Parts: sequence; C-alpha cells; structure tokens
Amino acid sequence: MHLPQQRPHHNIAALFAAAQPDFLRVSAPMVRYSKLEFRRLVRMNGVQLAFTPMMISDSINNSEKARQNEFSTDPDDQPLIAQFAAKDATEFVTSAQLIYPYVDGIDLNCGCPQSWAMSKGYGCGLLRQPEQVREVVQQVRRTLPSDFSVSVKMRLLGGSEEDSVERTIDLARQLERAGVTFLTLHGRTPAQKHSKDTLNVSAMEEVRKSLQIPLIVNGNVESWSDACELHAQTGAAGVMAARGLLANPALFNSDYPTATTTPSACVEQWLDIASAAGDNLLFQCFHHHLTFMWSSEMKRSLRVQFNSLGTKQQVVDFLREHYNVRTSEVDPEPAPYTDCTYTHFTPPRHARHIAAEAEEKAWSSKSDGKFFTEFKAHQISSPAGDDLELGGLFGGEE
Repeated sequence: MHLPQQRPHHNIAALFAAAQPDFLRVSAPMVRYSKLEFRRLVRMNGVQLAFTPMMISDSINNSEKARQNEFSTDPDDQPLIAQFAAKDATEFVTSAQLIYPYVDGIDLNCGCPQSWAMSKGYGCGLLRQPEQVREVVQQVRRTLPSDFSVSVKMRLLGGSEEDSVERTIDLARQLERAGVTFLTLHGRTPAQKHSKDTLNVSAMEEVRKSLQIPLIVNGNVESWSDACELHAQTGAAGVMAARGLLANPALFNSDYPTATTTPSACVEQWLDIASAAGDNLLFQCFHHHLTFMWSSEMKRSLRVQFNSLGTKQQVVDFLREHYNVRTSEVDPEPAPYTDCTYTHFTPPRHARHIAAEAEEKAWSSKSDGKFFTEFKAHQISSPAGDDLELGGLFGGEE
C-alpha cells in the first residue's frame, strides 16, 4: 500500500548517531500535556525528539472527532513520534497507517501502569503477553516502509531483581529482532510507585548493554544535571523526561544546568506561544501548564487567586503584576497548524467499533484529569513557600 507523506520523514536512528557522544534529549508522551503547543515550548529549550500524548488506537481508528481532538501538528513539529495504546497488531497498524503522513514514527505504549489501562489490555498489561508485543512490531514492519520508525516504551518486567533483568533483556532482544528502531525503558516495574529509591539504574544499564539498537532511559529526571547523570550511569543513547519537563520545560536547556523550576524567560515564551495559538490552545491546558511551571514561586494566597482566573488575559495581567513576567511587546503572528486529513486510508470496521463507543473512550479535553486535580489540591493545602513536587502525584504515569 502506498501512503502519502505530508513532509519527508526523519531518520530516527540517525538522530541517535548524530547526538553521540552526548545523548538525545527526549520529551515524554504525557496524556493531556505533551500537545503541540507544549512541544513548541520544549523544542525551543533543547528537546531534540518529542512524543505526542498517548492516544487510544480504538478511538483514533474509529472516530474523526477523536482524531481532530487528540492530534495536531505544524510544519516545524519535527522530529515527532506518535504514541498509541493498542490491544493488538490490527489496532496498532491501523493507527500507524492513519498517522503516517504527519509523524516520523509510531510507538507502542507498554509502560503505563494505571489499573484502568492494564484492565483493558493496554500499557503494562501487554508486558504479560510478550509474544503479542512482538507480533505487533512484526506486523507494522510488514505493512509500513522500512524507513518509518517503530518503537516500544516499556518498564522493567516484574519478579525478583535477577529475574526482572533477565526477563526484560529477553523481551528487549525479541523486539530488537522483530525490527524496532529503538526502545524506551522506564527503570521501575509496573508494581513500583514513583520514588527515587525504586529507580533501578543498574538494570537499565544491563538492558542497554544487551542491545545493538538505541535505548532511551526514563525516570527521576528533574534537571539537566539529572539527565547528564543518568546518561553517565547507563550509557543510554537518549534520556527522556516527563514530570521534570512539566515542572520546568527548560530542563534540557543547558543554559540552566541546575534549575528545577521554570526560568521566567521560559514562562514568557509560553505566554507568547499561547498568544500565537489563539483558540487552538484551550484555556484549561494553558492554565494547567502554568500551574505546574510556576506554583512553586507563589505564596499560598496568590496560588488561590491564580487558580480562580478564567481567561488568558487575566493570567497575563496577573503574572505581569505580581512577577514582572511579560509577553512580547509585539503581537506574534498566528501560529501555523497543519490541516490533518485522513482520506488516504479507510480503517477497517468491526461490529464492536462504533463511533459513539470510540468517542466515549477518547480523552476528554474539558475535564481536569486525576493528575491535575491531585496537584491542585496539594498546592492549595501547602503552606506558603513550601516546595511543590509533581513526582508523587502522577501515580506511575510516565
């Protein structure tokens, strides 16, 4: 099957080679948050490869509304990997064929440990069926051009420490033989919660040594120095950050080597990006990102006031008045957005795949979501001046 390309695809394997002897700086797939506007911000601050939020294949494959709501891009949004949660090869291959014109690769989520995902056979649930994961990769390789990146994001498999490493290496090697371009490994098992003490750095190093393909490592990266240290400890070809980038989108900007909070210049970049995005960036998403970036700078009374704001202009005025954080004096040009159409491929239909069902499963952009709700409750209840940490509030999400 011939699939069109909206732009030339990047050679993802070559990106890793070009980054040596350093490491590729990678922005993680984050549900609700690693959308186009946020990707623009982190790319301005050192990120070299970005992932979309995790999308549900069943929704994307069967609902035009879900496709338009969950994915957007622009001509400069590259290199880009689209991540999907899929139960089987058919779902994943269909998503790959749909998204192919607009991204440089497709990634299978085998790392989400949330109970809802595992109960539906998504995320870490797939790690219980390694032969299924291998078949997904093989089917994509048989279907799509060989220069299109295919990858898997996974966790350490469960068991005793020795068994965990051996089982993880065995699966990683199977996926390498099946044709993945690279792997991403989070250094905890599905059962382990977010804690600095639970990250198994030596296991990640052992997995890296067992492979010929690039490995991206992920976990506890909250500053540029953390990223450099994890690279030094594991020898990995890439380092991925998630929570750390929410708290500081300039994490991979080497101009701020020790910063764990967002530099004011980066906040100003976000205000300008929001202005250029106009109605494409919903107020809720705009406000949430600023809450993650800037709450640690706010006294409790100002946090409460900030959380009550309801328009972008109110936010801009608030930050200018209280922190001298300002937008550019010249109004930016409207940001470009690619008109993503999907007429090049008609997904197969099945009796259980009806649009109404699929749209119910799609992530709602209008609800706060568990992560932000918990973070907001925590930051409001914290005494004035207390540091706020994202880490414990993400329930194992990457």
